[in-house]
Amino acid sequence: MTAAPSPTTDPAETLRAFLARVDAGEDYYALLGLPRTATDPEVQTAFVQWARVLHPDLPALRGELRDGATRAFQTLTRVRLTLTDPQRRSEYLTSLGEVFQDSASDTPNPPLAKIHLHRARQLIQRRDWAQAEGALRVADRLFGEPFDTECRSELAWAIFNNHNHPEHDRMRETRAMLDDVIGAQRGPAAIANAHYYLAVWYKIGGDMAKVKQHLENCVKINQKHVEAQRELRLFERRRSTSVQVPQAKVPAGAAGRASSPANGRASSAAVPAAGAGGDGKKVPLTKKPSLLERLFGGKR
Repeated sequence: MTAAPSPTTDPAETLRAFLARVDAGEDYYALLGLPRTATDPEVQTAFVQWARVLHPDLPALRGELRDGATRAFQTLTRVRLTLTDPQRRSEYLTSLGEVFQDSASDTPNPPLAKIHLHRARQLIQRRDWAQAEGALRVADRLFGEPFDTECRSELAWAIFNNHNHPEHDRMRETRAMLDDVIGAQRGPAAIANAHYYLAVWYKIGGDMAKVKQHLENCVKINQKHVEAQRELRLFERRRSTSVQVPQAKVPAGAAGRASSPANGRASSAAVPAAGAGGDGKKVPLTKKPSLLERLFGGKR
């Protein structure tokens, strides 16, 4: 690993050595002289040290060395931007096929934990719950104590949706983790998500009072939580349609038509039977005259 240069290092010599390493394809961490578990402040410090001897505006790098210094400084800038941005850093390490040897360590490493958290979110978008759970468990361990509420809530959600686990186990672990997030009382966004996830959890069990309570708590914390707002609207809609409007009773034998609530047609009980009058007595039926009878005035 190459140590970062000091301001007293010969700029021209340092420039030639640095460009040779760039052309040799050394990775970004090696260029800065850092391990792959380096934190953002460590990356920033190394960048400043290298920039002090490779900046193209230095008097020693003017003239024929200026183009090389410009290329070196642009490389340094790209390295810094990549390694201090979680998404870019994750994508870069993925392109290297980095396995993260320190991922199995119990030593807290928040920068590395953020990379695993970012990967897990990508997996969640693809509904790859098993892989997402694995990445989130690593991130949760690397965050250390106190635990990161955002990571813990997403881990609970991944476990809840990972049907590779026995139902009783995943439901129990999900509930415990979400209760921990809410009890931690830090990270409003994570707490709002935890309430929403618990609403879904209780919905599985049919406890609609708890569902409503957690949805309302979620929206109270985060008024822009789209899923919780939608579930609340559906909850109120189902509640309003479940209320039955009492119908007026029709006395037995009462005249008039009674509409059926199902199809709006007259009820058969309210329609007089064929051949009956309004008082229920039979009415003699008369035969309709035929065409010949109407023409010739009677039977022939």
